[in-house]
Amino acid sequence: MDAVIPGWQCYEMEWKTNAALNKRPLVSSVYSNNTSKWSPDFATDGVISIQAVQIFHSHLEPTPWIMVDLVNMSKISFVRVFLRIDDKGERFHDVIYEISNNTSTYEQFGFFRGPAVSGQVVEICCGSPDVGQYVRLRVTQGSDNSLNIAELEIFSV
Repeated sequence: MDAVIPGWQCYEMEWKTNAALNKRPLVSSVYSNNTSKWSPDFATDGVISIQAVQIFHSHLEPTPWIMVDLVNMSKISFVRVFLRIDDKGERFHDVIYEISNNTSTYEQFGFFRGPAVSGQVVEICCGSPDVGQYVRLRVTQGSDNSLNIAELEIFSV
């Protein structure tokens, strides 16, 4: 009998690629300006840290964000966010997923209400894939917010 792989996940890697891998994200801030511990580059390096360091960590602020320039126009279908494993998962809440062809005008394509839990893997899907070069995640509610992202994947066709 042939093995059967349950669910749609067995197909995602066959026809989609992580367009964010090794791209240099722009961010609203870096916690304590300490890029050796909390650089935005850790969010797209392909490594999921099991520590509180070597992740992207923003300052506490009203609307922290992370934006990835995919370099080329890409047909984007969803983003996957690996949250900090050890603590503070609840900080990932009320996050919108936006796409743009430039860095000045974004359109919302997805939303995660949350709050998440530590170590959660959050997938935010588009209603339908859309084309863009810039993808941004942004917290939209609250005042003392921080993004703690171990890895950010942006899947394109």
